Order: sequence, then C-alpha cells, then structure tokens
Amino acid sequence: MSPCHVLLLLAALASASASADALYKSVDSAGNVSYSSTPPKAGKVEKLEVAPPPSEAEVRATEARLRKNAAQAQELQAQRQDRQAAEAAREAEEARQREEAQADAPDASGPPAAPPPFYPPPISGYPGEPGARPYPYPALPFPR
Repeated sequence: MSPCHVLLLLAALASASASADALYKSVDSAGNVSYSSTPPKAGKVEKLEVAPPPSEAEVRATEARLRKNAAQAQELQAQRQDRQAAEAAREAEEARQREEAQADAPDASGPPAAPPPFYPPPISGYPGEPGARPYPYPALPFPR
C-alpha cells in the first residue's frame, strides 16, 4: 500500500468517526439492509460499535514508518540499479573478449582440405566360401 493510500485511509477514518457517534444497522420486513446515524422506528435494529480514531501519536508513528519504508525502497532500488549496471558491464566485457578471440583465431576460409584417401575394405575369407568376396584379380594378358 502506498503512503498516499495510508494517509487517505487515516484521514477518512478520523473524519468518519468524528462525525458519527453511533451507527445503526436495520433490516426491514422486505429484507433490505440500511445503515443510519439515527435509530429507525421499525424493523430489526442493531447498534454497531465504531472504533475510535487513531491518536496523534499513532498517526505520527505511522508516518515515520512510511518514511522509513520509502527510504528503504529507494535504497533497494539504487542497489538493484547498481547490480544491473555491473552485470551489463560484465556482459559487455565478455562480448568484447569473445570478439577479440574470434579476430585472433586463424581464418578458416583458406583453401579447402583434401579429402582423405580411399582405401578399399579388406578382403575376408577365401574364394568359394559363403560370404567371401572375390579377389580383385588384375587383368593379366594370356598368351595365345
């Protein structure tokens, strides 16, 4: 609750209780409820007790507490802003260091690397065995 709301509430309570000494609640035969400062002539009547207004000492203590809370809120806000500024500075420094590291890194846009050489898979088993692959015999010239 903001300090303005509390002060308005205290002022409303002080003015309401000063003007109304007694408050009466009445219910008529139709079930309608009404409140008044004078007792009605008919219907069910109930006298309501009104709390006394706060004393000057209570008002001053509440105002002092409100000022203390406002000062504490301002201090916490300043601390939060300091933390956020420090965090932003740290993140900016980390970003600058990353950019420097990327600038110092060797350029990967040079000539493309040669593909690895192709080696055929080894031959397993002997010819004629199940699952064996045939030997890659070279083409030999046969005498005629």
